[in-house]
Amino acid sequence: MNRPQPLVLPVAPSPPVRLNPGQRSQQLTRFRALMQRMVIGQPTAIEQVTNSFSRVLAGVGDPESPILSMMLMGPTGVGKTETVRSLAESLFGNRRAFTRINCQEYSAHYNLSKLLGSPPGYVGGEIKPLLSQDNLERHHKQAIEEGRGMFNENLARLNRFSPEEGKYVSLVCFDEIEKAHPKLWNLLLGILEDGVLVLGNNDEVDFTRAIIVLTTNVGSRAMGEHLGNESIGFTEMADDTGLDRDLRTSAMREAKKIFPFEFINRFDQLVTFDTLKEDHLFAILDNLVSNLHIRSIDCVEPFLLRVEQEAKAELVRQGTDPQFGARPLRRVVESEIVTSISHLICSNQIQRGDLVSVDFVDGGFVFTKEDGIMTADEISEFEALREERERSRDLEGNDDGGEANRIVEEMEEVVAQSKTFTGDGMHDF
Repeated sequence: MNRPQPLVLPVAPSPPVRLNPGQRSQQLTRFRALMQRMVIGQPTAIEQVTNSFSRVLAGVGDPESPILSMMLMGPTGVGKTETVRSLAESLFGNRRAFTRINCQEYSAHYNLSKLLGSPPGYVGGEIKPLLSQDNLERHHKQAIEEGRGMFNENLARLNRFSPEEGKYVSLVCFDEIEKAHPKLWNLLLGILEDGVLVLGNNDEVDFTRAIIVLTTNVGSRAMGEHLGNESIGFTEMADDTGLDRDLRTSAMREAKKIFPFEFINRFDQLVTFDTLKEDHLFAILDNLVSNLHIRSIDCVEPFLLRVEQEAKAELVRQGTDPQFGARPLRRVVESEIVTSISHLICSNQIQRGDLVSVDFVDGGFVFTKEDGIMTADEISEFEALREERERSRDLEGNDDGGEANRIVEEMEEVVAQSKTFTGDGMHDF
């Protein structure tokens, strides 16, 4: 006897859920924030690099190619190398944790042996090549030992980068690639396509877990001529946008003249950097001044330093040169501020615990001091911070690791709390 089958009602499918590709993970948000703090005035480049880095964190790249490859183009002094340092800071917690290939050293083809090593039996065969597996992976290994960097965190889904299985990430920068011999370009073609490099002793180096970044100043002459024809000073935003667009076009045109098409097409991302504007230079100057704060307490006789707004405006005015980016500003700070302070220290005009102020009055920089602003206890505290700085790798160079900001804030708090100054304590050097 056939029993009646139970009635099964069709289940209505759940409505599709709309996803948001614009949502950023915590790691990517931190990465972007660090990039914005270190690489100033390059929002388009930061957006491109951040989007590329999201593919690294998601692990959706081609497993038979490097996890990311980029060519950074643009005028000199606008932050191309600083971008590589920010990548190293994010990945490994140390802005110097990357393998840098200075391509000026490889303008002759026979120098490539320093990268690949010599075959057994040849001169130099016992020297470890620069692109050996151990040398590339040492930064990730050190970060794991010291508990630094993003890849030291629990990113379980990224089993492609699992140190437990001997899978280490590496960051390699080929700096000023246009100055290298074309044989190095051909070498990179194979690395970018297959993710493998064969050394002189036939050992294979795995580049499938490497981030490869090339920087180039190709087109700098044409861009410099274009910038040199601009009026002195800063233009309106509309003109700045058109200028940056022209420079990007010029950079790509010159790159196609220098590099073979198959070379340019190998990269995941071609990033062109823009010129720096006035507000960008003020932000860069703030970073340089933060660095000066650190150096002032790193002296044998630590002291406090304050740079007034008028002095900052004059430094930016003297350090403005669109053709050379931020480097003239750094030179002006060193020549006008650091050199003068060094003379004051050597002549014993600055003493332990003083507050030194820098201003610009009547066409010149004026240095004044207030005696004994820091007490003995505060000096001891800053000396402890100096020892902490020596142990920390976050304070090498610009204010990029967070610790520098903390120290500067503590120093400025001491200055702000010292409201008992009188005119009697002020001295004009």
